[in-house]
Amino acid sequence: MSQENAIKIPTWALPVVAAAVSFLMGYGAMQANAAATENTVSRIEAEVREAAKKAEEAGTTGKLNEQAIQQITRNLSEMQETAKSSDQKLQQLINIMIQQAQQ
Repeated sequence: MSQENAIKIPTWALPVVAAAVSFLMGYGAMQANAAATENTVSRIEAEVREAAKKAEEAGTTGKLNEQAIQQITRNLSEMQETAKSSDQKLQQLINIMIQQAQQ
């Protein structure tokens, strides 16, 4: 390949490109984690509802109610928000480290 066809990136842009790549990777991981958590919440909620239905059909006194299901769902959603916040803080830390390495 000749130099005319080569991609050239200015030296000053390398840290910007590295930071952008790092941010995009962190953002992608955060989105994947959020989607996976949402799927898990939905799956667990369905399983809890099914268990409650079976308990009710069996006539057991320990049946789960709608309020308990909502509480479990809220707790899982809070866990998702905590994970999202942690991912954002980690991304900020990585960006700070990249900036300090540049100096």
